[in-house]
Amino acid sequence: ERVDLVAKTEPKPTEKHEPFKMEFDIGTIKHLGLQMYSTLPPVIGELVSNAWDAEAKHVRIEIPEGALGDDSEITVTDDGIGMTDKQVREAYLVVGRDRRQEEESDVSEGAMGRPLMGRKGIGKFSGFGIAVEVEVESARDSAVSRFIMDYEKLKAAAQRREITFEPLPPTEQVEQGTRVTLRRITKFHTKSINIQGLRRGLARRFSVIGAKHDFEVIVNGKAITVEERDLKRLLELDAEGNLYLWEFKDEEVAKDTGWTVNGWIGALNRTTPLQDGIQRGIAIMARGKLVQEPFAFEAVVGQQYALSYLIGELHAEFVDSDEDTIGTTRNSLVWDTERNSALKEWGQGQLNRIAREWAERRRKDNEVRLLANPLYQRFVEEAKDIENNRAKRVADKLIRDVINRNVIEDDKETESVVQLCIDFLEFDAFWELAEDLTKAEVANPAQLANLFREWEVVEAKEMARVTNGRIATIRKLAELIEHNALEVPTLHNFLKEFPWVLDPRWNLVADEEHYSKILREKFPDSDEPEEDRRIDFLCVRENQQLIVVEIKRPGTKASKKELDQIRDYVLFMRDVVSNTTDPSMKHNDVVGYLLVGDLVNTGPVRELRKSLGKDDIYVRRYSDLLAMVEKAHEEFLAKYKNLREIKRNQLARKSSGEADQTLALPEGDSTKA
Repeated sequence: ERVDLVAKTEPKPTEKHEPFKMEFDIGTIKHLGLQMYSTLPPVIGELVSNAWDAEAKHVRIEIPEGALGDDSEITVTDDGIGMTDKQVREAYLVVGRDRRQEEESDVSEGAMGRPLMGRKGIGKFSGFGIAVEVEVESARDSAVSRFIMDYEKLKAAAQRREITFEPLPPTEQVEQGTRVTLRRITKFHTKSINIQGLRRGLARRFSVIGAKHDFEVIVNGKAITVEERDLKRLLELDAEGNLYLWEFKDEEVAKDTGWTVNGWIGALNRTTPLQDGIQRGIAIMARGKLVQEPFAFEAVVGQQYALSYLIGELHAEFVDSDEDTIGTTRNSLVWDTERNSALKEWGQGQLNRIAREWAERRRKDNEVRLLANPLYQRFVEEAKDIENNRAKRVADKLIRDVINRNVIEDDKETESVVQLCIDFLEFDAFWELAEDLTKAEVANPAQLANLFREWEVVEAKEMARVTNGRIATIRKLAELIEHNALEVPTLHNFLKEFPWVLDPRWNLVADEEHYSKILREKFPDSDEPEEDRRIDFLCVRENQQLIVVEIKRPGTKASKKELDQIRDYVLFMRDVVSNTTDPSMKHNDVVGYLLVGDLVNTGPVRELRKSLGKDDIYVRRYSDLLAMVEKAHEEFLAKYKNLREIKRNQLARKSSGEADQTLALPEGDSTKA
């Protein structure tokens, strides 16, 4: 059961005491109080250390729950052995007293014989880091000493370098032990204190909290538990379910010195937000107390990113044994001593080793997770349909290279790369880009994704490739036109293979031989001379649209007669389509095209052409096709040309010393049809 620290006895008569006197230097108090202890955990931590040294079993900390006001107080009460009047005057109020040296002992004076945490005698000033007034009340052997240290009065007495504190009557609330009360709190004025943060801070500062050492720290009635300082619960598990953990037991930091280290170093789970506000780095403990805030031994490792995930706790008793090698703030070591220098060198070597091993384990784990990832399995399945085996190998290599280079990324980042490979799986230009990316120093998957999206490299290159192919096709058409090619089979087959020549929106069309046959049966060849005879029909389907094309030779001129004919064909086919009972032959619309060399330039012909256009029946000159297709695709060529120019400019700036993080487009001709 917890000890009730509030006395239940009758009030004792007030004893007559002389004023308490302290000699001081105001600069020392400013440095050791206001500047060094600016946050609550180290302030309270100094008072908890004093309670440990006083062999307290329980320390009660009372923190206001809401916003702090002028009357708010913070109290730290322990049930330790307390101080006599003489001890207060000759020990507690002596600034800079080295207790261990003066008493020639590094253990507490009571029956427990605890290893002492304090040494410099400066913890009494820590309260001034957050408050103006520090009240001390200590009871031992039925004697009570109580007084108030006021920072404003200390400043006023700075020149005298001496101050007295009036003895105050006991509050009758401390029967055995010491209570420190902080008043006129300035650091958190009108704000609330993060009590959970204070608990975490204290839990990490002391390894002696808990039943094992018979030392309980209670914050607002709730004791800090061993679990609260158990950071191993935040470590990551590898693919086999083992912790990313490296442990040390009595490991010597330098040969034949006896300077040994115990503890552990581990890697945090990358995918779990650090909701506990844990500091990265390795904490050094001595005598059950933090002596070095978490840090990375100033190590420079090949896998520098690993340091962002490493945490740990090492106990090195030798840093606080014979000599004082802990900094004035009591939360950092003085590294230029022989012992501490050996510890730092040992720590740097360990972090280098651990970072390498961690990265290798991460790569293997990522490989296992990748193979089990449904998205990657989908990629493998879709890749089976790609005939280009080299392309499949390049994409798979890109995914695995990203994993090997970026062991710290989570599954979502890897999946983004896999999804990109799926999205661009069928683009020929993608394989060239992917191959170049596997050779480049891409920092992480997010950067890789940005390269695809920001510069639209794949789409631009693919469109450039397609566009150049189409331009080659247009040139072929121009050649056919120039030589007045035969309609059948030359022009017929050409337009079936490249329907976008008639309309750039048509990329995939299907022959409708059934309707072509119906049309020929309805409108058979006449006995007219060959130059006037209708030569060929072409019926194709694009989505749910049926397209009727009448092809004339490039050298012909169409008159009103030819325009009437294409109108008759279209109207007839619209009637056929609307009356068909075969669902597979249903079409939402029938469109007509008359492809000719030119038109007879008469008013009736021009008016009829305009009227037919309103009814989705169009006349196309071969010469119009060339200009129309070139214009429809010129924006793609311009876009790609512009991208390449931007990247060349970036390379020029980079070579002149300007920073640039993007990846240059591959040089060379990648736009072959």
